[in-house]
Amino acid sequence: MNCRRLLGQRGTTLLESLAALGLFAIAASAVGNLLVTQMRLENANLTRTTAIGYAEQELEDLRAMDYGDIASRTTTKTTGGTIYTVATTVQNDTPADNMKSINTVINWNDPSGSQTYALNAIYTAIKR
Repeated sequence: MNCRRLLGQRGTTLLESLAALGLFAIAASAVGNLLVTQMRLENANLTRTTAIGYAEQELEDLRAMDYGDIASRTTTKTTGGTIYTVATTVQNDTPADNMKSINTVINWNDPSGSQTYALNAIYTAIKR
């Protein structure tokens, strides 16, 4: 038996302290990994949300133009160090006469690689 236990003293032994410290280290490591993963996901969500906003803004910009002026175009935008390429393709008389099929594709790079988001719409001429 341990001399401390014989004397009736309370407390923890060195072995118990090391075991508790080991458990704490494992738990702290798991929480640290969780935080790093959360930060990566947050950044990925932010860049995707920005890309979706650029795609929607592109369609709104085209909608504000005169119908005859709507044409294919490519632009780049930069937010937070990320470069977004906005490529818009316009097909006239598709799917029918006096309609334009619009395909907007946003490309950008993030730490996980190249990313793409596409948004499609069909505009028609309104005679007034």
